[in-house]
Amino acid sequence: MKTVKTATALMALGSSLLGGVVAASPSEAAPIQKTAGARALPFVTVTPDPEYIADPIRIDPFDWVNNCPPGRFCAYQADSASQDRYLGFQFYKCREYALSNWGVYGSNFRAVFNNQNVTVKYLNERHAEIDSTPPYKRDVVGWKAVWYISLCN
Repeated sequence: MKTVKTATALMALGSSLLGGVVAASPSEAAPIQKTAGARALPFVTVTPDPEYIADPIRIDPFDWVNNCPPGRFCAYQADSASQDRYLGFQFYKCREYALSNWGVYGSNFRAVFNNQNVTVKYLNERHAEIDSTPPYKRDVVGWKAVWYISLCN
């Protein structure tokens, strides 16, 4: 309790010295509400939804990608900064998918397997092609520059 009173007194002193502009300490921030049993949405997202999401991947992510079913494009991403949980994504429809926050956690580079008969194109924020993975190929993709993927040829 003494620490809280001291911190409050220091903040009041700092506020008066700086003309009232003092950032609140993390301990004074509003608590994060969590619902028992509910999981926050993954930080990485895809729009529209991919055809399949493994949440979480229950084997090594690299092995999961290498076991990509025929007719699918498979990729994975870390779900958080701790990288203790990976999400696997499978795509197969001819469409353009918008990616959010891919390549943010851990390594920017991740393995993919394009186990289908179309080239997967990686697009920047202006929808310009910056790279691609040909049919039936394994590849490593640097995701930070990728905003969209296209499975249409």
